[in-house]
Amino acid sequence: MMRSLAVLLLACPAIARAEEAPAPRSKPSEAPAIAKMPLSNLAPAKPMPDACLLRYGVGTANPQCQAFVNQGLGMYYSYVYIESVRCFETALRLDPDCAYAWLMLSRSFEKWGRAAAAPKLAGQQAVLGPGIAALPDRMTRSPIDYSLEMARKLMPRASDREQLLIRSRLQEKGMWPNTAPDQRRKAAAASLDELLTLYDDDQEGWYWRAQLADGPNGKIPFYKALLRVNPVHPGANHELVHFYENIKRPALGWPFAEGYIKSSPGIPHALHMQAHLAMRIGKWGPTTDWSARAVQLHKSYQAYQGVTTTEDYQFVHHMETLTRALVHDGRFAEAEAIKRECDSKYKYSFRPEWFRMALGEGDWDGARKLVELFRKSDKANGAYHAALLYLEKGDTERAGAEIDVLRQVKQGKRASTNERRLWEVQGRHLCQTGNGDAGLKLLKKCVTAVKNDYFQHQWGNGAVMMEQWGTGALECDNAAEAEEAFLEALAHDTGSVRGALGLWALCERLGRTEEADRYLKLAHRCWIKADARDFDRLKNSFAAKAGKIGSRAVIAR
Repeated sequence: MMRSLAVLLLACPAIARAEEAPAPRSKPSEAPAIAKMPLSNLAPAKPMPDACLLRYGVGTANPQCQAFVNQGLGMYYSYVYIESVRCFETALRLDPDCAYAWLMLSRSFEKWGRAAAAPKLAGQQAVLGPGIAALPDRMTRSPIDYSLEMARKLMPRASDREQLLIRSRLQEKGMWPNTAPDQRRKAAAASLDELLTLYDDDQEGWYWRAQLADGPNGKIPFYKALLRVNPVHPGANHELVHFYENIKRPALGWPFAEGYIKSSPGIPHALHMQAHLAMRIGKWGPTTDWSARAVQLHKSYQAYQGVTTTEDYQFVHHMETLTRALVHDGRFAEAEAIKRECDSKYKYSFRPEWFRMALGEGDWDGARKLVELFRKSDKANGAYHAALLYLEKGDTERAGAEIDVLRQVKQGKRASTNERRLWEVQGRHLCQTGNGDAGLKLLKKCVTAVKNDYFQHQWGNGAVMMEQWGTGALECDNAAEAEEAFLEALAHDTGSVRGALGLWALCERLGRTEEADRYLKLAHRCWIKADARDFDRLKNSFAAKAGKIGSRAVIAR
């Protein structure tokens, strides 16, 4: 131990001098093969030239370094921080003097969160003594600070644009002379304003200036200015998708979702992000296929770069989103394949979606097993799902017993959710047991509680309560409310197959054949990729429920 430390100390002065004054640039050359890189402990990046269209020239004479900088920027803008770290450190192996790669490596380490702390040398103080001071920065500082300091040291060799970008970051982090703590962001913004005044086509300048903007809408003009420079900039398009989702204007964000896909055709997150908007505005066909493509890209990326599903933290969310879309669209065979993968390989659990699929397939045994899993962790949740199962089967006695359990469970933190769930299953139960007026009143109460809830409409849930209301109305022979409910379902989710089939069954029962044909065609479009047996099962279920509507029923106009 002592001998190895002594050797390290003998080498330290040379390492420190090399860090203080990097050697002159050499001719482009191949970096030697290594298993792990020193700062990130990651294997070097592999080229992914088709992942992202972004190109941003930086100060390097090495084309491979430039390629990995471009690749790293694309990954950073898609929040794939493990890959942006990997790319920028790989770029620096090819050209250690690339100042902008050091800057972006620092930013990437900060976002990635791992290896962000300085090495723990306190236990070696007794052995090293004053020698700790002689250790190189990369052994005593966090990778975030070390990388940013390297960018600072290389500023004299960088272009004017890069110098302003680096200076802005140093000011923001309090590492620039004469920058008071309360003036950091203002000084950083001023440096970027200077950059954009001189170079109004600088993509990085516009993007980072947006990060320093104040106010809830302050970033948006900078992102839109950036899109005038580069209409397919991945960062601007990605952030605008999130912005319009968050301000509850998803339709306005759709052009940016499409722009994000164009910008990054080989990055999974770009294919996924559109689902945040598409499921709210009824673009079901494209969103499911794009989400499936995102998962395929994930698997290819994991195999190519040697990344685990744990390291690829976006994967589980993307898998869940795809599962939701497949179940909504009746594509149960594909959803079942994902379920088998989750059970055997990934250990992911998307139980609400699997339960919904089991009901759609008429898989009562599978649904019952899921109920027991729900019940183990949450008594109220188990009772709710059990009630839904028995109501679907028409077993009103057992449904009533589960409703009693749900009614008696203490509400706790999920009081409002459990209350709505009680209204829902109790309403359906009353409709099935001869007290339709009271049942419909509870179901309409559910609809009123959620119809304007923006978050209820995410991930395909916008029409669920309207569908339950319409189904209850069919079960208690109330044609007028059934029609109103199913029309509301289609208004809230244009891909609601239950809304379309409910109206088909109702119109067919009432002899309104032209309308019935129109709604049946709509239902087929909603489930265009579903198995015909699954579609027919759902169709026959609604036909049976509509059979309770009186032959002389008159729909109030």
